[in-house]
Amino acid sequence: MNFLLLCSAFMAIAANAHASALDAEADAVGQWLQQRAMQAAARSGTSPVGSYRVVRLADLDAPDAVKQQLRADIERATGVVKVAEGDIPTQAEVLAALPRTQRSASELRQRLPQPPSGLESSLLGAAELIGMEPSGRLDGGTSSGLSRFYRLEGVGIVEFSENNFLAAGMQIEVIAEAQNAEVNGKPANLGKVVDGAGRTRVELAWTGDSKTYSLTVTGEPGSDVERNAGVLHDIAAAIVD
Repeated sequence: MNFLLLCSAFMAIAANAHASALDAEADAVGQWLQQRAMQAAARSGTSPVGSYRVVRLADLDAPDAVKQQLRADIERATGVVKVAEGDIPTQAEVLAALPRTQRSASELRQRLPQPPSGLESSLLGAAELIGMEPSGRLDGGTSSGLSRFYRLEGVGIVEFSENNFLAAGMQIEVIAEAQNAEVNGKPANLGKVVDGAGRTRVELAWTGDSKTYSLTVTGEPGSDVERNAGVLHDIAAAIVD
């Protein structure tokens, strides 16, 4: 069974830390996450069932030092996080790394545990689909999740990822204090980052009844990080399952 801690503050620190002090902090939390993942794997059976719960930081099964660091990471990620120039890729760099595969709805239904989320009523419904790739738990030609990539005019490159955590047997814990937004009544985490060149990256992550979801947009210099955050929220609110 996979263990996933949905704390975007930690993920941002782990991905963007460049000072030695931050690297040490990320290592401490990373070691604890690895330990939890190994414990979850040891407890899992042959057919694990996924689970999801929201837990307050004080109630998290972690050493006090890890809780303190997670709390500091969450506070540090409040508002718009500034990172060094080059930490956010250009749209050209993002495009060069994206898959170009496209599959029909009927083919996706055969490859996924449930039909892919409907985006037709959202802004992505009319956007250019660049490509898609399987995500989550991979098993031959099937997967528990799907990532789709779009070019949204005036906004940037948008990635929408969905993963059926029940089918994947994922054990998910969401830190309550890290949830700073809401999507259709579900707690969500919104992270906003700007680099030294003015490039922006916004991520919105939340969990539904059977899936985890994330929307990420990468914008060029001068793009409005707050506007892009609003666009992602509008897209999320219009997704249909």
